[in-house]
Amino acid sequence: MVTRSNELAGPWRAVQFGPGSGLGASEIAGRDDAAWVDATVPGVIQYDLVRNDLLRNPYASSQTAHAAHWVSAADWVYTTSFDLDPQSDADRWGLEFEGVDTYADVWLNGKQLGNTANAYRKYRFEVAVSDLRPTGNELVVHVKGHGSMIVDKVAEARKRLGHVDEVEGKLGKSLIRRYQRSFFSGSSSLLNIGTGVLGIGVHRPVRLIPLPAVEITDVFVSTVSLATAFATLEGRVTVDTRGAAGPYDLTLTLTDPDGTDTVVASARTPVTGTSEPTELRLTLDVAEPRAWWPRGYGDATLYPLTVTISRDGVVVDTVSQAVGIRTIELLEEKPSGRPTFEFIVNGVPIHVRGTNYIPIDYLKVHGDDAAYERVFALFENGNNNLVRMWGGGAIESEGFYDECDRRGIMVWQDFYLHSNTYPDYDEEFVAEFRQESRELIVQMRRHASLVMLCGGNEQREGWDEWGWKDLIDQFYGEKLITQTIPELVDELQPGVPYVDNSPHGGLWSQSPVRGEGHIWGNFFNSTKDPLFVTETCWGQESYSRPETLKEVMDLDVDEFTGLGWPEKWAERTGLAMLTRFPFTGYHHTGGLREYIRGLEIEQAMADHFSLCNFRLRSGSNRGIVYWSFNKGGPLFQFGAVDYRLRPLMSHYMVARLYRDVVVGAYRDIDDVRVVVSNLSTSPIEAELELVHVNVEGEVIKRWTATKSIAADTNARVLDLDEYYRDGVVDRNREAIFARVTVDGVAVSDDLLMLCPMAELETPKSAISTKVRKVGEGVWELDMTTDGFSKLVQVENADGLILSDNYFALVAGFPRTITVRALERAGDANIVLSVSSIDSEAADDVVLP
Repeated sequence: MVTRSNELAGPWRAVQFGPGSGLGASEIAGRDDAAWVDATVPGVIQYDLVRNDLLRNPYASSQTAHAAHWVSAADWVYTTSFDLDPQSDADRWGLEFEGVDTYADVWLNGKQLGNTANAYRKYRFEVAVSDLRPTGNELVVHVKGHGSMIVDKVAEARKRLGHVDEVEGKLGKSLIRRYQRSFFSGSSSLLNIGTGVLGIGVHRPVRLIPLPAVEITDVFVSTVSLATAFATLEGRVTVDTRGAAGPYDLTLTLTDPDGTDTVVASARTPVTGTSEPTELRLTLDVAEPRAWWPRGYGDATLYPLTVTISRDGVVVDTVSQAVGIRTIELLEEKPSGRPTFEFIVNGVPIHVRGTNYIPIDYLKVHGDDAAYERVFALFENGNNNLVRMWGGGAIESEGFYDECDRRGIMVWQDFYLHSNTYPDYDEEFVAEFRQESRELIVQMRRHASLVMLCGGNEQREGWDEWGWKDLIDQFYGEKLITQTIPELVDELQPGVPYVDNSPHGGLWSQSPVRGEGHIWGNFFNSTKDPLFVTETCWGQESYSRPETLKEVMDLDVDEFTGLGWPEKWAERTGLAMLTRFPFTGYHHTGGLREYIRGLEIEQAMADHFSLCNFRLRSGSNRGIVYWSFNKGGPLFQFGAVDYRLRPLMSHYMVARLYRDVVVGAYRDIDDVRVVVSNLSTSPIEAELELVHVNVEGEVIKRWTATKSIAADTNARVLDLDEYYRDGVVDRNREAIFARVTVDGVAVSDDLLMLCPMAELETPKSAISTKVRKVGEGVWELDMTTDGFSKLVQVENADGLILSDNYFALVAGFPRTITVRALERAGDANIVLSVSSIDSEAADDVVLP
């Protein structure tokens, strides 16, 4: 039935459909003797089949993933029924599909309304009231197997693009407009078990909405000029009068951002009836504007905007949205002529601390409200001020981008082209991609958080560096990013910079001297002082937590122990053992649980060491965008948050380096140096305390220093010449610990280990934890030690967000962390586990 939000919530059911039935899709929908399964919309049929014991879990192993290929090759018929809202007197309705994966015919009450061919697009089918019944309307969606819809394209694609794989791989990725990275692409696949599994179904909400006789179809307000005393905005409103006789009045009303409903600006213009949608432009003048700022630079102020169209004083249609007053520039050359790559918001240079977002669900792409609540809590906990919607992913909902607007999280938006060639020789493909891109620009341009449009991910890198030039005769897909998208940007004027690909600008993808780069791999790359880092991750790979592997793959890590367990692991997943741990030396053996933990530690420390180079020792760097925020599959190699959104060690390592003020100690030949970075908007008086300690926590030597550091500046605060040579005796049992305090508050620590982490021989020092409840669902943990722990870990934190975790703790340097509950079941106390990394014992800490 139609819910309050007009979403067709079901119940839905689905059945496999084949041409051998002798029936059409709309006919089989009425057959109760068909093999129906209860279906979830939004969702994908794979999960419905697993739930009904008709398919083995495709995540479970390499074998079950391969065995699931038939599902996306088959056709499926979905059906539901609904009643009309008896309170509505609409003459026409819109049946809206927020997304279908991918090809489908849509039928209502036996009449075909149209079809879908692109999972990146939204579709609306208009329905006359005469085609609807008061009750018992039958909606049928015939979703077609992916491969069957590209049969006539395959031969040409193999010839020109050089693909030799099948639909689940790069061939399908080139031809089918759906979640790009879910296609199998070899060793760096999201699923990471030797193949890809393609989701199929009605994976986004379906709604039936009453349509007004005259409709406002788009509203975009841009900032023309911004000064302290005055701002000029331009409102661009598209109205579809459908030829109805006018005149109509179009009114824009901007009200106070504090919610007082005080009008701060308004504009009105007449509208005449036309047969085609018409764009009208109006000017709004705002006195003493309050600008929208990125997180950390000021308030993300949003003005409520109401747009109405009326006739003879009667409102026919109205649209409400939020408007941020801000200007965006991309500076690529300083006045001296030296190259740079930095965002300028409202005239102020911004230092980006961001992350790359991967869709939450490998098969159905999107998550539920609780998942997105956790995503944004982790964005903020990670001190991110930008999220890159990367070209291998998928378009998110308006609610996602609205939340970025509210929280001041800038959005770098790629178009959905990813590490592949595309058939820009095919007019049908180009036309579909052009419409997809048009809709993306129109959706995104109204958001204050949007700061960049980018043509795609790593196509130029592939052409320049991956040997494509030796395999195919030209860069297929280049015209999409150099002609198709730029033409749309010129037409639609989104008001933000456009670059045609990421990475771009330099001679190669990891160029530090021009444009922005994807800087990772060899640790040497982190030392090159890059202008802007759009992807970065270090170490080999890591996997999701054991709890997640159990929930998603039904894999019990404790069944992989004893002699021969690596062969058992490889048989199930196709993954070979990784045996090199250069950043930590933790060669964990004995079983899969220990191995996974070792990989997580290795990746976290690799991230720490490499990002320290960007943050503290790269004077040209104007931004770091970590790869990636989350794992796109349970065994995906990268990600600071696992597949079920459990934060991993890297989340906290990166979060500490994304703080406004960061301290770092490092060895420079025989000297020890300490740098403090201040990316806040104000100068600080940094008070440094540095101690050389042994592993019992005894201080060998202590130093203090105070230094004034300007905003957006790194400064060397202390130099200990020849101290590493003359002051350090036993590198396995000594370390140097730094803490910086600003205005009496400890804001950053760093531990300089003088040997690999595994070789630092910390004894089992006692950790004392005192708990204080400071609010509903909020606690503070005061932690101290009588010795020295190189890595304190707080575990069993499901449903909680910790302000910090996986940190060094030294006697005399207490630490307080805040714990916040995202969700809590019942009145039972929460019990955390606190331990040191090398200790087998853990202390229980109860949160009352």
